[in-house]
Amino acid sequence: MPDRRQEREIEESPPALGEIVDSAVRRLSTAIAIAGALIALAIYARPGPPSYQAFSTGGSIVRVNTRSGSVLECVDGRCGIVVRRGQHLDRRPPSKALPPPTQTAPAQAAPTPPVAPAAPQPPALQAGNSAG
Repeated sequence: MPDRRQEREIEESPPALGEIVDSAVRRLSTAIAIAGALIALAIYARPGPPSYQAFSTGGSIVRVNTRSGSVLECVDGRCGIVVRRGQHLDRRPPSKALPPPTQTAPAQAAPTPPVAPAAPQPPALQAGNSAG
């Protein structure tokens, strides 16, 4: 049976080469696992592209949801769904879907101011014209 002195020598002796390699491999594999988890978290948490695009067409604003494909249009403060998810746009919309054209009255010209009468000629000129 080993005595206490021998046990202390065994505990205080430098680690063997196998123990050093084993400890290094454990630390390296732990570092690789943590680095992989951080990389996966960074990829998952990055911001994605915007899911909406909008544009203006004269008197209306159109918003397209790029993920679902739905299209919304707002005209004069009223909004409505033009295309729902799963629907397709036709090349030419049916004429029933278009609102009836509004008749606008032709623009009237502004009234012209009355023409002022011509100034009368002085009497000396009138007498000279009649004498001649």
